Amino acid sequence: MAALAAIALASAACGGAQEPVKGPDTATEEAPQREATGPKLQMTTELGSIDPRATQATFDRLEAKLNACYRAGQGRIEYLEGDAQFFLRVGQDGRTKYAYLEGSTLGDRDTEKCMLDALTSATWPKPEGGEAEVRNSIGFDAPGDVRPPVDWSADRLAEALGKSDGKIRKCKGSVSGNFKGTAYVQPDGKHGRFQSIGMTPPNKDGIDKLDCLVDVVRDMKIPSPGSYAAKVSFIL
Repeated sequence: MAALAAIALASAACGGAQEPVKGPDTATEEAPQREATGPKLQMTTELGSIDPRATQATFDRLEAKLNACYRAGQGRIEYLEGDAQFFLRVGQDGRTKYAYLEGSTLGDRDTEKCMLDALTSATWPKPEGGEAEVRNSIGFDAPGDVRPPVDWSADRLAEALGKSDGKIRKCKGSVSGNFKGTAYVQPDGKHGRFQSIGMTPPNKDGIDKLDCLVDVVRDMKIPSPGSYAAKVSFIL
């Protein structure tokens, strides 16, 4: 069984009160202070701070769910393994506003979505001073007695990706930046077929484009990896 390792955790702490900007000295007499009669206004910065220890403790509590996602994926893909870098935007109520993978070499969209669902449904420490950003990386290794897939260069998919360029652009829409994919390819007669595909967006705007892109890639005609499966990473 693969062991889950929390490699790194970084929370954004870009908020905080700033020193007021002082104007030039004047010789005018100060106006008398008046008691405020309206509601008091509270200012929050775009990003606040979040307790890293409490955040890591939340990740630790989610370990069983993340491992369950991995085991389910491994039940379909015995050599499933890779690293995943998560990004979460946590609201001031401790709920996840959105989450996505900044990077992943798992190569299975279902496993990636399962893990994101587990993180999104969790309650996180409440940030102070505004919403907070949380990052964490985890890695999964296939059992040692499982034969790993052959490493493929992205060049093996270049022709197929070129033929699908129009469909890929349509899926991406106005989202700029690179989508990154990782996939497992199995032999299928004279050609190959995708056993599974994972995909990460360049930013949050690309989250809802992922399934469309995975479908386009899955329909591509690709070469055979030979007598055994291959693993390949590529950029869209």
